[in-house]
Amino acid sequence: MELFFRKEGHPALPPLILLHGLWGASDNWLPVARLLSEHFFVLLPDCRNHGHSPHAPENNYPALVKDLEEFIDQLHLPVKPFLAGHSMGGKVIMHLLLRSPRIAAKAAILDICPKTYPSMEEHCRLATFMTRFPLSHYHRREEIHRHIRQCLGNEKECQILFKNLYKTVSGFKWKTNTEVLQKYLPELASWLPPAGQPSYPGPILFVKGEVSPYIQPQDDKIILSYFPKARFSTLASASHWLHTDQPMLLSQTLSRFFLEEP
Repeated sequence: MELFFRKEGHPALPPLILLHGLWGASDNWLPVARLLSEHFFVLLPDCRNHGHSPHAPENNYPALVKDLEEFIDQLHLPVKPFLAGHSMGGKVIMHLLLRSPRIAAKAAILDICPKTYPSMEEHCRLATFMTRFPLSHYHRREEIHRHIRQCLGNEKECQILFKNLYKTVSGFKWKTNTEVLQKYLPELASWLPPAGQPSYPGPILFVKGEVSPYIQPQDDKIILSYFPKARFSTLASASHWLHTDQPMLLSQTLSRFFLEEP
């Protein structure tokens, strides 16, 4: 599958591929990418069924990993890229590294770890809301924004939906393939380790939001079982949405890790 992607920075700089999470898209990460572009050639693909990339009937990790692997191959980069992924994007990168450990120079996983998350309440709520929301009844973006805010109340969830909205000649639509994503939510929440208990021997950084519940202290053991050279960093006052809460601190943390000498 040919993924849509954006670019920031000069192509002569070290390449960094930045992968968004569920319901996200490349443009969500542009503020961080522009900060990183001082030191990196940043490439931001939209995952399948997200943003401007094609819709497809499958949205499991094998398909997402294959897409990313093909994307890297098609870039014909002169050196191995750095990889960074948030949430679902982080799980995609973990699966890729365990399958192809030599594909990256270094990697950073943003507020997710290799485990099954039993509660997907927030994501289920968004999926249900989007499938039921009567977009065809509205003709102005402002009206949709007002109605979404009245229904949800949570500003971060509202912003996710606002960024997923686009207008066509026939009316407003969601960028995400919502029905397919809703179908695959249980699989996206799960962690099915590759056969043989492989591990990734390279340098990798796990970045946690200080007020996010996604990585707990007891998760270090399972992280180290797959990624024995893992290092850990916590972003002060950041929720799961690290890139919106602490864009400058996140870009500084990633730059230090990727650019430091071995």
